[in-house]
Amino acid sequence: MKTVLKLILLYIAFQYLGTLAVLPFVMGIQFATTGTLDETLVVQQAIIPGLAVTLLFTVWYLWKAGYLTGDGRLYSPLSAGYLGWTVLLGAGAILLLDALTSVLSFLPDWLEASFSYMQSSWAGILLVAFVGPVVEELFFRGGILRVLLRTCRRPWVAIVVSGLVFGLIHMNPAQVVFASFAGILLGWLYWRTRSLIPCMVVHVLNNSFSVWLTLRYPEADSLQQVMGGGSYTVCLAVAAVAFALALWALLRRPAAGAERVWENNSTANTTDNNKAL
Repeated sequence: MKTVLKLILLYIAFQYLGTLAVLPFVMGIQFATTGTLDETLVVQQAIIPGLAVTLLFTVWYLWKAGYLTGDGRLYSPLSAGYLGWTVLLGAGAILLLDALTSVLSFLPDWLEASFSYMQSSWAGILLVAFVGPVVEELFFRGGILRVLLRTCRRPWVAIVVSGLVFGLIHMNPAQVVFASFAGILLGWLYWRTRSLIPCMVVHVLNNSFSVWLTLRYPEADSLQQVMGGGSYTVCLAVAAVAFALALWALLRRPAAGAERVWENNSTANTTDNNKAL
């Protein structure tokens, strides 16, 4: 657990270090071009480069600490069929969690302005929709969850704890519940496959959907505000069926080679008491 706490503190520290690293450059550019310094504008303009540097710090640490190497299964694409069912599972979950978001619309969104600004440029969109999700999977599933799976006797405890950590680390009330459930699902996908690729696919799909919804319907907080009542009900029904069907299919067909990986891990690491489904 000490390792998990260290990782959490490092992740938070990287958020501040990323911003602090780019502030002098942003201030210098603004002063050189305008002759003045606008504090609000400086903070806003530092969001995108600050996030980019934060992600760079995160990847650098994961590589230096050995989390990105030594496990050939970590980046396995699995089979096309498995990834197809994973996409269907993720799409269904995203729409169902979007419905939960509409129910919890009373929760404040502290980062709404920041996300809106980021999605006003292609660099920001790329960071939110693709780069951010990939790095977060490397950190939360490739780092934190892997540590928890080695230390917890029951895998479901590790998956739930890592999901809650993933939700709380967003530090934004409007995202905490959604991210916690999403983190549990992503954790289960990693536990079942020992690969980050399915997790990255679902995470990118979710963030891309969020970006599309924001850009296409900037006044909407959820899909419910876009679709009519009847259409939205049908959409949720289809999402529920898709999620259930995909879950059933994934449970029936284990990821290619997953059993052998678990056996090898159990032999190589006697502290890992987890078993494949």
